[in-house]
Amino acid sequence: MLFGASAGAAELKVMVTGSMATPLKEIAESFARRNGHTANVTAGITTTVTATLQAGENADLVEVTSVGMDQLEREKLIVPESRIEIARALIGVAVREGAMVPDISNAEALKRTLLDAKSITFVNPRFGGQVSVNLKAFLDRLDIGDEVTRKTTYTTTGEEAVQKVVRGEVDIVLAFVSEILPVRGAKWLGPLPAALQVPTSYSAAIGVGSASPELARALLAPITSAEGRRVIADAGLEPIAR
Repeated sequence: MLFGASAGAAELKVMVTGSMATPLKEIAESFARRNGHTANVTAGITTTVTATLQAGENADLVEVTSVGMDQLEREKLIVPESRIEIARALIGVAVREGAMVPDISNAEALKRTLLDAKSITFVNPRFGGQVSVNLKAFLDRLDIGDEVTRKTTYTTTGEEAVQKVVRGEVDIVLAFVSEILPVRGAKWLGPLPAALQVPTSYSAAIGVGSASPELARALLAPITSAEGRRVIADAGLEPIAR
């Protein structure tokens, strides 16, 4: 069914995080095309999306971590009753395509791999990226935080970190699986072992300053549909059943 086409073409402004960018961009653009509109999807990390909204910029639909959405709700920057939980992201490990494949099959194997690596990259914890928060927790659990920090090159986004490995600048990247899979030239080795994994949940909601709130609400339906869940799963994320 077409939605809102009779009211004229609109541009849906969608703000998302890097870990959810690939599936949500696909879903939003498909929805917009079917209904005679366009979708402007911009990606960042939860802190930058939050800061953009706090600075007064409006969005029709916002996706951030569930913890970040709690903050946006407290600050009245989203429409609370529109909030939905959509997916969980897992941290994965990757090397350059063609490089030697290290063992990450269990906690001890991963610990040895990280200690043996000459260089590692992931998102800078200073930027508040959720992957960095989770990585710090698991590195501290392995008691190798200091050793890894000394040989880590930090980036501002997960995609940037993965690209460093593809270019041969760094040996190993730790990033959300959904940020590794779309990058050609990166070989995904798998997620962190279950004993070390800390899943991150993501939510979506209508922005309180949305210029097209009815269209934004309609976009939530394909995100949570069976097809939407398939697209999200194909991107390396775990859809949350509703």
